[in-house]
Amino acid sequence: MSISYIIVFGGYLAFLTWTCLKSMKQVESLSDFTTGGHRMGLLLGVGTSVATWVSVASVMGVPGQLYRTGVAAIIGWVAGWFLATAIMPLLAWKVRRPELPARTFPEFIRMRYEPFQRISGLQLIVAVLMLVGYFIFCHLQVVGFGIVFNTITGIPYEYAIFAFLVLLGLTSLGGFWSVAATDTLNAVLILVGLSFGTGAILYATGGLGPIMEAVAVTTAPTNVGGEPLEPGILLSPAGTFGWSVLMGIFMSNAIGASVAPHWINRFMAPRNSKAAVLQMMWTVIALIPIFMCLIVIGLGAKALLPSLPEGKTTDYIMPLIVQSYAPAFVGALTLIALLAAAVSTANSMLLNCGTSLYYDLYRSLYPERQFDDQSATRHLRFVVLGLGLLSVISAIKPPVLLAMGFTYVYGAFGAAFMWPVWLGLFWRRMNRSGAYAGIVVGVVAFIAAKAAGADNPFVVGASLSLVATLVGVFLTAPPPKEAYEAYFVPDVSPSTRAVALRIRRESDHTHEGETTAFRLAEDRT
Repeated sequence: MSISYIIVFGGYLAFLTWTCLKSMKQVESLSDFTTGGHRMGLLLGVGTSVATWVSVASVMGVPGQLYRTGVAAIIGWVAGWFLATAIMPLLAWKVRRPELPARTFPEFIRMRYEPFQRISGLQLIVAVLMLVGYFIFCHLQVVGFGIVFNTITGIPYEYAIFAFLVLLGLTSLGGFWSVAATDTLNAVLILVGLSFGTGAILYATGGLGPIMEAVAVTTAPTNVGGEPLEPGILLSPAGTFGWSVLMGIFMSNAIGASVAPHWINRFMAPRNSKAAVLQMMWTVIALIPIFMCLIVIGLGAKALLPSLPEGKTTDYIMPLIVQSYAPAFVGALTLIALLAAAVSTANSMLLNCGTSLYYDLYRSLYPERQFDDQSATRHLRFVVLGLGLLSVISAIKPPVLLAMGFTYVYGAFGAAFMWPVWLGLFWRRMNRSGAYAGIVVGVVAFIAAKAAGADNPFVVGASLSLVATLVGVFLTAPPPKEAYEAYFVPDVSPSTRAVALRIRRESDHTHEGETTAFRLAEDRT
C-alpha cells in the first residue's frame, strides 16, 4: 500500500472518529438516535440521501453490469434508480406531514393501519421483512468493502472484510446524527473520487469517442476463456438481457426502491414536509454527475481491459481499472470513495435493521418492560454492532453480482410494500385488511415467481398484491379516521392526536427524554 493510500485513508479514519465522539454527545433520547429527533437540516439530509443511494451496488455493481451487458445497464439500474428518486418527493411530503411522524417504517405502518392495536401484527410482519432484507443489503456492502480493501492492501478477502467492523462502529455508535454526518463526507468523497477516476479513464482511452468505438466492435468475453460476445451487443438497448428481463430489473429498481423502508425513514427525519421534499429534489440533482462518472468508467473499462482474469467477477472492475490506469493519489481517492460508499450505505442499513429488531420487534413483543432513554440507546448500539458482526461473517463467501442482489431485495420490498404505502398515503379507504393481504401476497408471490424463473417477478408480485389489496379493502369496513387523518388534513382531531401520543408512549416505555414536539402535542390534546 502506497503512501498516498495511507494519507487518504488515515484522514478519513480520523474524521470518522471525531464525528462518532461528537455525535454520541448529541444523542439525548431514543428519537435522537433513530431519526435525529425529526430536526435534520437540508445539507445533512441531502448528504445522507446521496450517500445511501450510492452504495457498492452503484459504484461497483453498475460499472460491472455496464462492462458485462453494455448500455442496457443504464436502463435497468441508472434510469430505474433515477425514476425512484424522482417520485420520492411526493412520498416524502405525505410521510412527513403528521405533527408526530413515525420513527420507523414498521411504526408508520402501525400508525396508518392499526392505531388501536396494542400489539400490531402488521408492525411485526414488516419488521421481520425489513430485518431479512437489510441484512442482505449489509451483507452485500461488506462484500464490496472486502473486494476494495483486498485490492488496496493485498490482505486476503476473508480477513479484509473484518476491517469493516472498525469503520462500521465509528459511523454507527453515534446513531442517526453520526450516520448523517459521515454520509455527507462520504458523498463528497464519492463525487470527488469518481470524478478523478473518470478523468484518468478518459485520459487512458483518449476520450468518449474511442470508448464507444471500442465497445461497438468488441467481441471479447467477460472473462478470459469465456464465450465471445456478438459484435455491437453492448450498444444494444436490451444488451445481453432481453427486454423482458431488463424491464423486470428496471421496475424492481424504480418502484421497489421508492418504497424501500430506509427511504421512508429518511423522509421522517427532516424538520417538516417542505424540508423532506427539498431534500429529495436536491438528491436527484446531486446524483447526476455521480452516475455519469460510473457510466464512463464502466464502458471505459471494457475498452481498456476487454476481458477479466479467470475467477474474477465484474464486481472487481472498478478497483482493478482504477489501480491500473489512475495515478497513485487519484487511485487512492477513488478507491477510498468505494470504501466510503460501502460504509455509508451499510451504516444506514444496519441502523434501520437494528432499530427494527429492537424497537419494532423486541419492544412490541415485551410491552411491559421499561427502560430509560439511556438504556434503550445503549441496547440499540449493541444490536447494531452485533448485526454488523453477523453480516461480516456471512460475507466470507460472497455472491456473484452485487447489483443483482440489490435488485432482488428492492423487487421484494416493492411487491410487498408498494400498495400499502402508496394507497395508504393517497386513498383514505385503504384499510388494515388490504395492507395485510397486499404485504403477504406480494412478498410470497415475488419469491415464488423468482424461484420459478420468471423474467419479471416484480410485476407478478405487485400485480397479485394489488388484487389481494383491493379484495381485502372492499370486503371489509372502512378504516377509522384516526388511521388516516394525519396524512390528509393539516389540523387533526383531538382523538387522532391522542392516538399518536399513545403509540409513542407504548413504543417508548420510557420515563425520560420526551421531545419538544411530543410535549407540545400533549399540551394541545
